[in-house]
Amino acid sequence: MPKGLGRIQRGCLRVLVECEAAGKRPTMLNIASEVYRVRPDRLSEAQHVATRRALASLWQKGLVSGQGEIQFASERPQRPADARFRDC
Repeated sequence: MPKGLGRIQRGCLRVLVECEAAGKRPTMLNIASEVYRVRPDRLSEAQHVATRRALASLWQKGLVSGQGEIQFASERPQRPADARFRDC
């Protein structure tokens, strides 16, 4: 039985929707700080890694696309399977 999206994944999507509505392009640091509700300089390595993994999982599911910049999958053609999110 498939599970739904996790808390961090849902938070990432929420931040992406908000940034898209504001016409902004978020970085990994922006997304992580919004999801965890801390200042960017207060993020732990674990929080940063969890956000990166959540975005990679969303990318694999086809919900977001991009490398270096993050967008919803419907806005850009899909990247090859070996492309991954990298830190911005």
